[in-house]
Amino acid sequence: MNRYDVIIIGSGLGSLLCGYILSKEGFSVCILEKHSVTGGCLQSFRRGDNTFDTGIHYIGSMLPDQTLHSYWKYFGLSQTLDLERMNGDGFDVISMDGRDYRLAQGFDNFVDQLAVDFPSSGDFLKLYVTAIKDTVSAFPLYNFELTDNPAKTTWMGTNAWDFMSSLAGDSAENRRLLEVLSGNNFLYAGRKSSTPWHQLALINHSFISSAWRLKQGSMQIAEHLISSITAHGGRVLTRTEVKKISPLKDKFQVSATGDEMFVASRIIAGIHPQSAISILEPSIVKRSFHSRIMSMENTVSSFGLYLGLKPGRFPYLDYNLYYHAGKDAWAGPKCKANEWPGMYFMYTPASAKQGDHTTALCILSYMQFDEVKNWENTGKGKRGLDYTAFKNERAEKLLTLVERKFPEIRSVINSMEISTPLTWCDYTGTPQGSMYGIRKESGNYLKTMILPRTKIPGFYFTGQNLNLHGAPGVTISAIMTCSEILGLDYLFKKIRDAQ
Repeated sequence: MNRYDVIIIGSGLGSLLCGYILSKEGFSVCILEKHSVTGGCLQSFRRGDNTFDTGIHYIGSMLPDQTLHSYWKYFGLSQTLDLERMNGDGFDVISMDGRDYRLAQGFDNFVDQLAVDFPSSGDFLKLYVTAIKDTVSAFPLYNFELTDNPAKTTWMGTNAWDFMSSLAGDSAENRRLLEVLSGNNFLYAGRKSSTPWHQLALINHSFISSAWRLKQGSMQIAEHLISSITAHGGRVLTRTEVKKISPLKDKFQVSATGDEMFVASRIIAGIHPQSAISILEPSIVKRSFHSRIMSMENTVSSFGLYLGLKPGRFPYLDYNLYYHAGKDAWAGPKCKANEWPGMYFMYTPASAKQGDHTTALCILSYMQFDEVKNWENTGKGKRGLDYTAFKNERAEKLLTLVERKFPEIRSVINSMEISTPLTWCDYTGTPQGSMYGIRKESGNYLKTMILPRTKIPGFYFTGQNLNLHGAPGVTISAIMTCSEILGLDYLFKKIRDAQ
């Protein structure tokens, strides 16, 4: 049998960060990944001469002393990643009502750029920025601080739309600005009725601080972490799917593909909690815990076009475009069938930049899993002609919407790859192809909160389902998971000493 101190299931960002921390601290670590490729949502894939990212398209707060830079310096990432800073006066462009609105880097610049289009909304913008900063200060670890003062749970129970509306008042201009400020809600699969304010605030704080593309794709993050883990003596095994986790005295026995067996004192599940619960032997899971996890709602999935373009024909965009077909920035997740698509997110990968032009384009839109449910029990490449027809029909609809802003789009396409929620299921193993895992609900935040330590001794969770998604949220979740083993004071001191 393969015996380890810690077995980590899945090889997404949270798993790899945990593997780095624990292997560096002298634990024998083995990461088990069911796919042939590691990385989870860090995966990149090639089509022709172009590289496309799966889940992480840009990252924030990577200037020295900013949140992600401070944490990733400990992991050696801040020093090694090949980054390109995005447009300072508009890293995200929100397009609606026939106009483009720019979300700028730097909080003063953020206010100044929006004030050009909303000259009467200066007071509201200042309140909005102040509220974001106040929210960050209430989450010490996000602010790269260690304190005994817990996060203000009032933020966690505060609805984002209601809170922003209270700041905006009844001004017509402020109400229009509210939609613009909500326009990049694809970053957190936002729902007007339930998105928590702190989720919106912390994610936007990171990108307003500074916004960056990964010039060599997001897979460089996984490659660096895996190289470091193996250098510390850890193992990363692919094509090793965990089938069952059983108790073995004071340890766990892990049954994997090919009847291979592993034993460990601790298990960290970096996969979706619902997937993790399903492979635990029922005798070690309380029925109430099982019911709670399995009843949690997941965020919506996405539909994507990955386009290879004719050289020199389409401009490289140093910003992301969030295009909304209507006036309601929150309508996208609800659109299906004839109403679809209500919006799209577009970006040009930095790896495909050729001077002022690009040879690749990624276009994503929300898609509910119900749209592809007819094929959920079919295998990759075996879904039939109906599925192919569905994908092609939706690709045409999405391109038709893109043509409103880029009339020439069809004439510059060389190749097209199409993804659906089932593609997310295939490559990331996420239930229903959910983009961000379990949905956090402002109305009952504690019910949708998952802690790293479970009531099963030695069994832990990590990843985007715990705290926040995105690179900073998953990083902090990994640190919280490992602190349950190492102690938070000890681990945080190690991270601070790396500065």
